[in-house]
Amino acid sequence: MNLSKAALFLGLISIPLSIAFWFMSPNIAGSQFEAISDAAVRSALADAHAERWGIFVGLWAPTLIALSMALKCEKK
Repeated sequence: MNLSKAALFLGLISIPLSIAFWFMSPNIAGSQFEAISDAAVRSALADAHAERWGIFVGLWAPTLIALSMALKCEKK
């Protein structure tokens, strides 16, 4: 497997990974916000944290797919 195909594969895998991070991150990072006594604020912060992780991982897809295309053009 060459580097272009690997970047394309990783870019495509990062799409469902982004969705998984978005939905599972509040459960994983929930202990991070235990010191906050207000439940509504704690929940809002956990949701915002999950959203940021989902967006961060979601940005890998176009980056890796563009890298794949650039590597493919470089190879020719």
